[in-house]
Amino acid sequence: MMTARVFILLSLLLSAFAANLAQAQARTYVCPVDGARVVQVGGDGQPAPKMYSDFEVPTEAYANRIVACPSCGYAQWAAEFERPVDGSIVTYTQQNLKPDARRVVEPRIAWKHFIDLLHFRRVPPREQVTALLYYTYVLKRARPGGGQDYALEMQIKQVRAEVLNLLFAALKDDPPRSERARLEWLYLSGELMRLTGDPKRALPLLDDVCGLKETAGHLVGNLACEMADRARRGECFEDYQGGFVDVTTAKPPVKAAPLPEPPTPTKAAPVKAAPLPPMERAAPPRGASEAGAPPPPPIPR
Repeated sequence: MMTARVFILLSLLLSAFAANLAQAQARTYVCPVDGARVVQVGGDGQPAPKMYSDFEVPTEAYANRIVACPSCGYAQWAAEFERPVDGSIVTYTQQNLKPDARRVVEPRIAWKHFIDLLHFRRVPPREQVTALLYYTYVLKRARPGGGQDYALEMQIKQVRAEVLNLLFAALKDDPPRSERARLEWLYLSGELMRLTGDPKRALPLLDDVCGLKETAGHLVGNLACEMADRARRGECFEDYQGGFVDVTTAKPPVKAAPLPEPPTPTKAAPVKAAPLPPMERAAPPRGASEAGAPPPPPIPR
């Protein structure tokens, strides 16, 4: 009996300690746009990496790397959230993000606000690549288990296509300095091509990285070889927790044909009754004068 009581007491103490620890780890941020206080539970406040390094493999979404204000809708990397912003960002936020600000508690909406601000600020391609790829993870977590959401898959495809364009721009204007980083970028480019439905274009890039897998590293090298085999077979599917998705076979839901409109009733012309024949006055009964009518006046003599 005593042991059970001690166990219960320890459990309560541990629960209270965990709650206090979580509260202590929570940080309050001051929004630079409207001064609202924003609490980001679980956010470590550390600088987010500016270079993508997860190589489009299943992982958790980094929802704690950004902070979004539910008052005005402003969103930014956690470590940069409180930095002053100029008037153009304030105006853009108030005009475009504030109407939907309350929904930033949803990771998809918070990241959408963040991406919109990145586009408005025209940040370098490298930072956009990082943010957009994290955004795909947030979107992927919304996939229904065992099912498929066509609109969601098209959104993921669109974001990946944008990342691909940014990668090519960065490779041209700001290429990585090391050969290993260059191979990582080439692998990512090839895999994004495959996942967006272009395995023929993806195959040469994936084959090149596979052939240099010792330089690319164990993870990227092995992934490049595996995905090159899929591209060679023309496969564009992606594995995820609830199954797999192939963007080339995703089909929009079939909409039921609308029911035909009921015919509009036409007003029938009013039927005119045939005119009744004129009524004939009935002849007075014979002997009416004898029956009560006044006698005729006397004939004068």
